[in-house]
Amino acid sequence: MDIDDLRGQAVAAFRDLEVPDSVTFESLRELLEEDRGKRIVIRPVRHLGQDRVSGLWLSLPRTDLILHAETASELHRQQIILHEFAHMVLDHGLREDGTQFAALLPELDPEVVARCLARCQDHSHEEVAAEALADLFAAAIARTRRASRDEPLNFRGVFG
Repeated sequence: MDIDDLRGQAVAAFRDLEVPDSVTFESLRELLEEDRGKRIVIRPVRHLGQDRVSGLWLSLPRTDLILHAETASELHRQQIILHEFAHMVLDHGLREDGTQFAALLPELDPEVVARCLARCQDHSHEEVAAEALADLFAAAIARTRRASRDEPLNFRGVFG
């Protein structure tokens, strides 16, 4: 599968999700929660990011849990989370047995850890597609921010 096919998957997933023209990070999160029928909990984890894994998605029965590396950059944090959102939307599964995360998440049942999405291969097909979709999410959020700054002050928040 070539890069254009992977980008095409991302575009199709973005379109199928019916992301509105005006979207914020929080409204995207709410859209995904509604689509998936469960809450999304996002938490920073101090030891994440040290071995190239900067984000993890655990799909639990009633909650989607996203763990992300601590970062001083809000933009970097957002991109990590959007990347995990993309894996949710693209329904990517774990390719490893999850044992590498058992030490990081000892309180979780190993079967739960095995269901988490922890992608370590930088250029796998899933990673490329997820990053392309995350970029589409980020671009939509950026357009919304720009549009709200371009509106006259008396219109801000009235129509959004």
